[in-house]
Amino acid sequence: MTKVSVSKQINVPAKKAWEALSSFRGIENYSPIASSTTSGEGKGATRTCVMPDGAKINEILNFADDDKMEMQYIITDGPFPVTNYVSDVKVTAVDNTNSSVTWKCDFDSSSEVQEDMKGLFGGFYNVIIDNLETYLNA
Repeated sequence: MTKVSVSKQINVPAKKAWEALSSFRGIENYSPIASSTTSGEGKGATRTCVMPDGAKINEILNFADDDKMEMQYIITDGPFPVTNYVSDVKVTAVDNTNSSVTWKCDFDSSSEVQEDMKGLFGGFYNVIIDNLETYLNA
């Protein structure tokens, strides 16, 4: 199993960052995703993300814990040459106006694409966290 983890501090209160991420909606507002559709709320909610090239990523929310500000989702189908993708997102308060967002995943892939997938997912998480700060402070 391959692991990727990105953790960044942003100038956004933890509660505000958590509300945006845990809704499992609107990810296209702060990521490279072109559009998304979410059905349901909380555990079992499904999200279909459409990439700019039209590729679709299907996800299921395993849980979202408001008290711990942690959530987990899986990719059930997508354009990536990986299996068993599980992603964990955690928001931690640094102080009243700053928070830390940690976005990580585990996945299986062939050794030929492992490094490429680590770079792809790590880059994606960096962009999402940076753009989340910009979006929420606009």
